[in-house]
Order: sequence, then C-alpha cells, then structure tokens
Amino acid sequence: MTSNSFYDTFKTSLEAMKENSVLPLLTTDKDYQNYTNQESMAEAQYMQLDLSAKQKEIVEQLLDARDRQDIEYSKSILFSRYHRLYKIFKIFQHTD
Repeated sequence: MTSNSFYDTFKTSLEAMKENSVLPLLTTDKDYQNYTNQESMAEAQYMQLDLSAKQKEIVEQLLDARDRQDIEYSKSILFSRYHRLYKIFKIFQHTD
C-alpha cells in the first residue's frame, strides 16, 4: 500500500512530466485535434444559445465536473502504469 504523501508527491511529479511529454504528442495526434475542433464548434454553438443564467451555470457545472473527472482518471491511469513498471523493475532487480 502506498502512503498518501508518496502518492501526492508522485502525482505532482507525473503532472510535471506530462506537460513535457504528452502535449507535443497531442499537437500531432489527428484524432485529438479532430475532437478539439469539434469541441470548439460545440462551444461556439453553446455560446449562441439563449439560456438563462441558471441554465448556463448548470451546464458549466456539468462540464467542469466531467473535465475534472477525466483529468483524475487520466492521472490514475498514468500512476497505475508507472506503479506497475516500478514493480516490474523491482522484480528484474531481484533476478540478477
């Protein structure tokens, strides 16, 4: 079991690494760029809707919650992959 302080430190480190490794890949990923364009078009259409302030607030809360959920999911996947790699590395160290 990992301690919270280790997990928090590791998570912060992964965030820094992600900025340097993932973003260059996303700029050349055609699917990601396509979805980004679709999102931009949908946002432009959303901005043209005649919604009340309360309706806009609810939509924003929904989108923000989904964004945060997606980000945390991605971080957890990345953390679990690095954790598995660490375990594999430790196994190979003990087989020498």
